[in-house]
Amino acid sequence: MIKENINCPCLNSCNHIDCDRFCIKRYKVEYYFDQALIFGDKRLKFPLRIDNDGSDSSVFQELSDLEKNVVNFVSKGENAYIYSQNVGNGKTSWSLRFAIAYINKTWFNQDLKPIVLFISVPRFLLELKSNISDRSSYVDHIMKNVLDCPLVIWDDIGSKNGTEFEVSHLLSIIDQRIAKNKSNVYTSNLNSEEMHQALGDRLYSRIVNYSQVYNIKGKDKRGL
Repeated sequence: MIKENINCPCLNSCNHIDCDRFCIKRYKVEYYFDQALIFGDKRLKFPLRIDNDGSDSSVFQELSDLEKNVVNFVSKGENAYIYSQNVGNGKTSWSLRFAIAYINKTWFNQDLKPIVLFISVPRFLLELKSNISDRSSYVDHIMKNVLDCPLVIWDDIGSKNGTEFEVSHLLSIIDQRIAKNKSNVYTSNLNSEEMHQALGDRLYSRIVNYSQVYNIKGKDKRGL
């Protein structure tokens, strides 16, 4: 009798034939999630809902379309900026859905190297500064792979006004990724004007002017 692993990230997208023995799909998918720095239940797709007033129905449809066509989105080197001034209403969840979809749609024809990176920007910048004196494996992994990874998610970018050191590092990385036609998804609590103030002209231009912009307006749904 086949014993399904309820924590398997492939649970809802396979025929379960190999659940009781070595499964190459599960091996590769879990490898890509590990390399993406996506752990635990963040690997599992879960439903997202709009508020009763339907305020986000159109933007959720657009994001759903992006999720369905994420392989094409990445192959074209496109970018998306998802923002909301409310917390907990789906920005990060949508970005994770893109990562899940991309891994599940492309795992079979990819080499064993990172194809997605999920970067918590506040953590990255904090550890980037401390990395000068105290080596950070988190920063090392990102810096080793960030320029060539097909899809990078920059979560919670602009959460505070960036120092010259922080902005210059982000600008250098993002600039090179755009030049190499690599896809980026940014999530933030800042609108474009606030992003401009937090990150300055050049980095703002790279993030907002090169991206499809999605504004989510719903209320906090954490814990529901």
